[in-house]
Amino acid sequence: MSVPAETLGVSPAVQPASVGGLATLAPRDSAAAEQYRVLQQRLERLAARRPMRVIAVTSSTRGEGRSTTALNLALTAAEDGREVALVECDVRKPCLAQRLDLAPRAGLAEVALGNAELSQALCRLGRLSVLCAGDVKDPAAVLRSPRLPGVIDELRAGFGLVVLDAPPALAFADAERLASAADGALLVVRAQQTPREVVRLALETLGDSAVGIVLNQVDAGTLVHGKYLYADPTAA
Repeated sequence: MSVPAETLGVSPAVQPASVGGLATLAPRDSAAAEQYRVLQQRLERLAARRPMRVIAVTSSTRGEGRSTTALNLALTAAEDGREVALVECDVRKPCLAQRLDLAPRAGLAEVALGNAELSQALCRLGRLSVLCAGDVKDPAAVLRSPRLPGVIDELRAGFGLVVLDAPPALAFADAERLASAADGALLVVRAQQTPREVVRLALETLGDSAVGIVLNQVDAGTLVHGKYLYADPTAA
């Protein structure tokens, strides 16, 4: 049984020396940093065939490396000279402010509910602008706000690339809604661990929004030899 989506990128297991698990903070010639550059280039080739300015990064379930992938993709594109916005849409379990050591400020929650302007909430780090979750009291209200599509459109108009760190596709309806608002969705899959049928269900949930799969935690040895095709850990 084959996975009905193209594998756009792979990420080897990040070595402990990397800061906060961020491959882009490791040496630029590291295998992990190079694979994020490969992913960025493949997305740019896709953009020649369809709009690809807003990318939602999701996963089947938690713990597959979705936020790490979103953050590294955004940082890699910013290092390449693009103006990038990274939006923390997983408002139920935010982590970006802590991982980037950012001071508390208004975020997506306040902007989506009309309590703050987007310009006030964005935190600029060089060419990367980050919109963290903010002070979230009602996650469902934030992600179902009628203002949210307008926020995404405003970011689309102001940045060359917008990366949405979306919730897991099979856990909440939010991921499907965000993927529909984006130009495409990437599904992050933990290699050799996520069952193939779970991947299939997530891709069906995302529908036409899914543009490809990113395999995470690929063994560096198999990456060197190109042996990173998805394998079903439930198969006999």
